[in-house]
Amino acid sequence: MKKILIPIDGSEYSDRAIEKGKEIAKAFDSSIVIINVVDNIFPVIPFGMTGVANLGPTMDILAKKSDEDSKRLLEEAKEKFGDLKSKVETKSLEGNPALRIVEYAESNNIDLVIMGSEGLGQGLKGVLLGSVTNRVIHGIDLPVLIVK
Repeated sequence: MKKILIPIDGSEYSDRAIEKGKEIAKAFDSSIVIINVVDNIFPVIPFGMTGVANLGPTMDILAKKSDEDSKRLLEEAKEKFGDLKSKVETKSLEGNPALRIVEYAESNNIDLVIMGSEGLGQGLKGVLLGSVTNRVIHGIDLPVLIVK
């Protein structure tokens, strides 16, 4: 197991995935890639509404803030690896989280994906597995370790 991917979103469950990833990386002398996927979906405004011209700068500010938050989150996660930090790479990606995680894992020689069972967006307690996690495990042909 040479390369482990850990997608994070800042939730308690991604912190648990980081801890499990650290444990496995030590045991197998693996390198680690931590990714955060920013899903910048902004509301669609119907054509002809007043004030639409002023939304461009606001959307730019929101996108910049999301990018900054993602980079900060990744750096904080990398610090949690302590003496293994030299084996950790971070990537901030943009798009649909589940699709981007699958694409990244399958195109970058990843041997194992470790992710939390739920994320920040998990609001319905009746759902047994987070929607991103669920889509990843059903859309990938690699081993996935789900951390509760």
